[in-house]
Amino acid sequence: MVSTSKPGGIGAIGSAASRLFHPGDKVHEKYPKDAKLHCVNVEITGVGLRRIKNEAKMCYLVSIPEVEGECYIAKKCFRVEQGPDMPFESERAPLRHDIPHPLPHGDDRTALFNVVRNVGNGLADEVLELRAQGLEVDDDNEPLDEGAGAPPPLEYNGPHNFTVPTHCPCRERNMIDERGKWAYHCWDEIALMTEFELFRMAFPEDFVKDVIIPRTNDNLGSPLMLGEFYKWLGCNFFMACFQGIPDRKCWWSKEAISPYSGAPFWLNNAMSFTHYLEITTALRFTDVRTPTVERDGYEDRFHEVRKMIDEFNNHYAHSYHPSWLNCLDESMSSWLNKFCPGFMCVPRKPHPFGNEYHSIADGDDGKSIMWRVKLVEGKDRPKKAGGQWVFPTEFPGYGKTTTTMLEMTKPIHGKGKVVVGDSGFCVREGVVECHKRGVWFQAYVKKRGNWPRGVPGAAIDMYFDDMELGHCESLVAEHDNVPFLIHCCRDSKYVSKIMSTHSMLETVQDHPTWRKIDGSWKSFKYTEPFSRYARAKHWVDNVNNRHHDPIGLEEVWGTKWWAMRQFMFRSCVRLLR
Repeated sequence: MVSTSKPGGIGAIGSAASRLFHPGDKVHEKYPKDAKLHCVNVEITGVGLRRIKNEAKMCYLVSIPEVEGECYIAKKCFRVEQGPDMPFESERAPLRHDIPHPLPHGDDRTALFNVVRNVGNGLADEVLELRAQGLEVDDDNEPLDEGAGAPPPLEYNGPHNFTVPTHCPCRERNMIDERGKWAYHCWDEIALMTEFELFRMAFPEDFVKDVIIPRTNDNLGSPLMLGEFYKWLGCNFFMACFQGIPDRKCWWSKEAISPYSGAPFWLNNAMSFTHYLEITTALRFTDVRTPTVERDGYEDRFHEVRKMIDEFNNHYAHSYHPSWLNCLDESMSSWLNKFCPGFMCVPRKPHPFGNEYHSIADGDDGKSIMWRVKLVEGKDRPKKAGGQWVFPTEFPGYGKTTTTMLEMTKPIHGKGKVVVGDSGFCVREGVVECHKRGVWFQAYVKKRGNWPRGVPGAAIDMYFDDMELGHCESLVAEHDNVPFLIHCCRDSKYVSKIMSTHSMLETVQDHPTWRKIDGSWKSFKYTEPFSRYARAKHWVDNVNNRHHDPIGLEEVWGTKWWAMRQFMFRSCVRLLR
């Protein structure tokens, strides 16, 4: 038997003993059978089944020099000496599942502990140092895009029109205050679900089946199945329920369980430590080819997680219908190495370092559900050589904050829902553009260097100077032919202000609040816009707080791979549903 050193294919050149070629009569006219000759420079023209000695065998179809017509030879008897441009599909080298693909430079996917910290605690001096290093800091005091630069000239220097609104465009359209609901399950059905069923409902399982598992299997010796993936994820969540275990290997110890050291339970029955580590190392979150400057003209530092975030948003856009009242705020995914993609310092957050996400959530009946997120890419947002964004926004031509407001509210455009935002979203253009798209946005007003455009803050404070506690009126203004309001409420030490295009100042009877003035407590009842803000402003924070209460997942699920931290952050948010 002749061994084949190279795969066969059309155009490949090889050789074999003349007696092994068929049909024998044709070949033996040129190469006598008893002469023991060798045919060389034989070209493969195809492949197919042929009968040799009454047996069907897979053969190469060949062209032999000086022999007319098509001949054939059993594949195992032919030696390929010059390979083809494209081997036959059956002979192409299979992907070596036992050898993992080389990892990008700097990735350590096998590490079970966190990166070495190179940032401090977010104190004022360090914030200044980070700014000097060119890193982004969001300290909640910088003016927004509309308010940056020199203070804007007064758009109107005459008397301001304060009033108590007697109609609301939201009410005129008979908008119903609907609870949030899932598209495929009613709340009574959800109440009977197990925790695992709830997690699968909130988790984009199609993304796991179509992307994560196939791409992970490219790097595993034995294929990963969906149930095994959930086991791996469950092991991580289970370990996150316990503090004081320094090494995750303790969960697979072979020593006897001790009340004084090690883990309180073993995970050997669920999964071996070797297989747990194999899955951790092989995990992938995208099936899109990694862009390079040479081939694509740009590089994307967020490439590994971009599809994962998009799939999270698509899952909730199709599976969950938010309630009538929502909150837009920021979330933090902790990462203590300032060289990660999109690193941000947000000093006001409990975990000030890492990646900032714009997040929107509702919170009916105490169930805060985060249904859309956007990773703040900052200076790392990829651009082409000509300066164009690689991933342009769907809403071009607006300022950065307005664009964010429109992108985050996209799934509820035209649905007449209310969105509450803090002072970071108090941009007149954004509030008005949301109004044009059927979203009632209201943003808390705060002086960030300057008052936001359209807000005569000093005039409002002067007007309310002698008003009693809890007194409310609205200043009427207009932008781009759209009327908008600055709802104002006299508080104990300041005047609260909310920018909006809707709402009335009706008193909410079941929403009182208290203030301590001159040593005694006084109360008043919130009016509608301030009641909505007070109710909804914590909903995103509630999700974030449950993420860290009582144990922060980052403290247990240690990793040096940045993409794994983002997957962990998104998985934790889904678990908290």
